Amino acid sequence: MSPEIKQPSAVPRYWDGALVPETEEHGSSPVAIRLSDEERSSGQTRPDTIQQALTYYHRDGFFVLENAIDDELVDKLYNRMVEDNETYLSKPHMTWNQGAKTKNVSQIPPLRPEWLHKDFYANPHALRILENLLGPQPELRFLNANVACPGGTGRQAVHTDVNHRFPSIPFGVVLNTYLQDSSADNGVTEVWCGTHNAYPHPEQLKQKESGWIRKDLIQDRAKTSAPSQPHIRKGSICFRDLRLWHAGMPNPSSRHRIMLAIDYFAAWYMCPMTISLPLSAKEMVEKEWKISTKGIEWVDGEIDSLEVPFFLNMTQDPGRYLIQTEKGFEDWRARETGKYVFDRGTVDEECYWTPE
Repeated sequence: MSPEIKQPSAVPRYWDGALVPETEEHGSSPVAIRLSDEERSSGQTRPDTIQQALTYYHRDGFFVLENAIDDELVDKLYNRMVEDNETYLSKPHMTWNQGAKTKNVSQIPPLRPEWLHKDFYANPHALRILENLLGPQPELRFLNANVACPGGTGRQAVHTDVNHRFPSIPFGVVLNTYLQDSSADNGVTEVWCGTHNAYPHPEQLKQKESGWIRKDLIQDRAKTSAPSQPHIRKGSICFRDLRLWHAGMPNPSSRHRIMLAIDYFAAWYMCPMTISLPLSAKEMVEKEWKISTKGIEWVDGEIDSLEVPFFLNMTQDPGRYLIQTEKGFEDWRARETGKYVFDRGTVDEECYWTPE
């Protein structure tokens, strides 16, 4: 069973004259902060909402912002992506994440202007929080989605998305928006709250290039803060620090589990990764999204999102990118040796928590 996410009290609590969230009452479980209907309709985020978000993010490296996106918008995008998934799985460059048993795949959402709604990609409430976490003008530099297809039987290794030398302060945040109600019953992601700054890098890694975490540290961490697969309401935006341990889990249900993966980086970090959007959307994005477009390349004509290969570079080095090919994921080692070894390790009990 997935644990229920704990919500902060709706009534402000003052301590010695300050509005201080009661962090300890929530234990190690992921915390959900629910936007009021007034906040969502007005686009204005209350200061106490922002303070709660910052408090739990810095403590846990993860929190959930509920009531962020209208159900009708969410359902529309979900249905389109399920329809696209059948086509995408037949593409020669499609690659399962950590093996076919996971039935877990990265799939870019549709990129035509009518699908680029700001609530998904430049949500005003998410942006207010990101500005306070990362500094002014955070940069959108990754736009993708993770699909756990029905009938998966394999899980991922516990891992971090960043395996390079990174700053000790927040520099990048992934916004995972769930397009359906999610729990352990349909493969909600396993998260390890508090691991974004709990262990030194690269000592925490089992093998540097994979980002997989050492078994002894996994077992040790679970003694004080076990992993969680929380219940997450559709239309919620999960804020996850890129340094946080997590793992994709199998989806035993009969329906796709889809979550968007939208990465923002601090401007000072100078991430070299870019995304491509159609030039026809440029005016709309600049007018409605109101974000820095330094990480966006504008492309003439339509972009078929299902033909765009997965591309990732969370480092500050332009040459350390990862790209999806018909041979597998090509990293710097493949470019030097011709051997495609990224993400091809065996996921066994040495890669995840086993209760003692």
